[in-house]
Amino acid sequence: MQFRKKFPNLLMLLVIFIGLGTGCTSKPVDPNDPTASFEAAKAPYDDEMYEIAITRLGEFKSRFPYSKNAPDAELMIANAHYKLGRYPEAAAAYEQFVKLHPRHAEADMAQYRIGESYWAEAPEEIDREQEYTLKAISEWEKVVVNYPTSTYKNKADDFLKTGKRRVADHSEFIARFYCKRKIYHACAYRYVELAEQFPQFKDLQKIALTQAGMAFEELAKGKSKDEQSDANYFYKSMSSAQLQQKSDEMKRLADAITL
Repeated sequence: MQFRKKFPNLLMLLVIFIGLGTGCTSKPVDPNDPTASFEAAKAPYDDEMYEIAITRLGEFKSRFPYSKNAPDAELMIANAHYKLGRYPEAAAAYEQFVKLHPRHAEADMAQYRIGESYWAEAPEEIDREQEYTLKAISEWEKVVVNYPTSTYKNKADDFLKTGKRRVADHSEFIARFYCKRKIYHACAYRYVELAEQFPQFKDLQKIALTQAGMAFEELAKGKSKDEQSDANYFYKSMSSAQLQQKSDEMKRLADAITL
């Protein structure tokens, strides 16, 4: 009683506040309204609750596959997988999005993200297989070709240089392995291939041509393990004089490269 007498206005304000709070509860979403359903489905995405967003947006897409917001839902699902670090799922979702909506305003971003998703799975160590690096390169090349005015083109170009260098270093690692094992036909073949495929990397090209020249010279001398192998293309198809001539040619080309 004393409290009511002392603070009558405070009690009234408390009652009003409670009443307002109860009246502001969210209205139920009409399940037949695609716009309202999309807004409700993407709310967890906006709040960075990506696990829930993937489920809600997937349900929306299933219920309204032809809605104008269906492509946005598909892209958000791909983004959510990407944000969660689920790169294989993200790559697949982005690929499907680009396939279905190649002219969407964010198709270039999705194409770029496919490359990023594969890149995230690719090993940095050059002694490991570079399958995912090659996939990333292939996807970034599509950004450059299909979206030449995209804001993602320069990023794709930068990643292409880095990715191709990694693949080139991996190829050099394999070629060096054959040389150390004195399997000179494979050594020569790998280094010639490296020099031809990656002429932009002058330092590697010089190494490749030098090592190829050495390998051909060893083949000319008959110093190669596994000489009877069917894979020994250079040794079986060329005479010793031809092999030495090829060695000299490789060395001349290597000497002509200035770093």
